[in-house]
Amino acid sequence: MRALLGVLLSLTLLSACADEPSDSDPAPERSTYTGGPEDTLPLLGAWVSKEPWPSTGRRVVLTLSDDNTYAATDECAELLGRWQLRGGRVELAPNDDGVACEDDGGEPIELPTEYVVEGDTLVSEGDGLDFTQR
Repeated sequence: MRALLGVLLSLTLLSACADEPSDSDPAPERSTYTGGPEDTLPLLGAWVSKEPWPSTGRRVVLTLSDDNTYAATDECAELLGRWQLRGGRVELAPNDDGVACEDDGGEPIELPTEYVVEGDTLVSEGDGLDFTQR
């Protein structure tokens, strides 16, 4: 019995030593994105544009839903589509060209296809509205 315990202890110590990196081993590369599923929970809900939509003068509300659909509206014009989070970026894919308000002659809402998540702000890649979480 003592011999068996001695063998098990020796194997445990050997395996622990084998896992320790040596000084000659290169440092592992660090990455902020692991390629796995990202936590979309903090992004769900309503986001309000920092600036009004130019053609109507109203702020746009972008709602990201847990079924990966989105709706952007300024209380009249509307844009619907799908969204996903990939590598810290929110990617938007509109379903169509959007619906314009007939009441005020406004134009359909247009949004960039990518936003960078910076805390409680969605920052547009290129020209476009930025949003803050409501």
